[in-house]
Amino acid sequence: MSRVHLSMILLAAGVAGAAQAAPAPKTVWSTALNVPVYEPPQARGEKLFLTSLQPAGPNLFAIDGKSGKVIWSFATQGAIGIPPTVGKTQVFVASDIGNTHFLRAIDAKNGFLIWQYTRSQPPECMCSQASILSGGMLFAQSDGHSLYAFAPSGAAPSKRLWAFAGDGAPLTAPVVADGLVVFGSGDHYVYALDAKSGAVKWTGTTGYVFTADPAIGDGTVVIGDQGGNIDGFDLQTGKALWSNAAGNIDVAAVIAGTSAYLVSEDHNVYALDIKTGNQLWQYGMDDYAAFSPVLANNLVIVANRAGQLVAIEQKSGKLAWRTELAGTPFSRPAYFPAEHAVVLKIGDHAIGAFDVATGKSLWLYNTPEVVTPPVVNGDAIDAVTSSGHAVALN
Repeated sequence: MSRVHLSMILLAAGVAGAAQAAPAPKTVWSTALNVPVYEPPQARGEKLFLTSLQPAGPNLFAIDGKSGKVIWSFATQGAIGIPPTVGKTQVFVASDIGNTHFLRAIDAKNGFLIWQYTRSQPPECMCSQASILSGGMLFAQSDGHSLYAFAPSGAAPSKRLWAFAGDGAPLTAPVVADGLVVFGSGDHYVYALDAKSGAVKWTGTTGYVFTADPAIGDGTVVIGDQGGNIDGFDLQTGKALWSNAAGNIDVAAVIAGTSAYLVSEDHNVYALDIKTGNQLWQYGMDDYAAFSPVLANNLVIVANRAGQLVAIEQKSGKLAWRTELAGTPFSRPAYFPAEHAVVLKIGDHAIGAFDVATGKSLWLYNTPEVVTPPVVNGDAIDAVTSSGHAVALN
């Protein structure tokens, strides 16, 4: 699609302010899959993998990341509402048909089925959150609030190794480090399980619900709760190391070195020392951020609900720049090294790129359809619209 044509779309859509002045990106390639897609594609090497809500016909696709050509497709016979999980040689995806639920491993090269795990009782679908590959193991969560572990390859890869069944409270996504699987729960506890056996190694609590995913760095688990606390636990023992007051924490911290950076419902961005919990700095915004920050160019970059992209100096906590977006951010900012930019989804229909050093708008891609969050893939940005129109932009 030409820059002129995209500019006409922008004007017709009534995108205001800086967004109207932003040029359209170059379209490297464009492919029409003609299936409903709402989840972002996943990149691995020179391939893209994406899923569709289409319940009949192909709904898992592999696309050549350089040309946009469809390499293969696979039909699960059930809608897929989560992104695929991509390993070196396999693609993992969950779907359900009626009361039967499937976790499948597909050969990333040719789209052939390698193995599948089937579950019917209890009726828990593993299709509410994407599975996670870590430490040579595959972890999948069910919407019944259980956590399952699999060996993705080997003599009997489709055999479930172990399961953690909570008390019905929702679980955060698991994080794997040093042989432990760590996650929070709505039952007010943080759990650390042995990755190989599923045995509970320790639990920790602050007395409040956990909805934010944990972050792990330098032997410390950093996690926020719904009581307005940011807490540190020793990774190996679960010992409570420190607690720091904030607003409710809904998303994971970002850890760099011995510092953790978090956003809170109290509209603040916090920087903490993960060993002591001491506050390094605090920056107040006009509204809260629904997504974790991204670190780039020694900046902490946050997109908040006031429609602002805010860059804060990583060491000092001082404002570096602030840019007004043409809408509410609908994805976490992602660093795009090829253009020294951050990219994010703005509203339902746009993706914007902004210079990391200055916050200047570099380009805006706008479509009348709902677009997925952008995925950084080498020198291009990949995205798909709700009708299955896949594009590579730069």
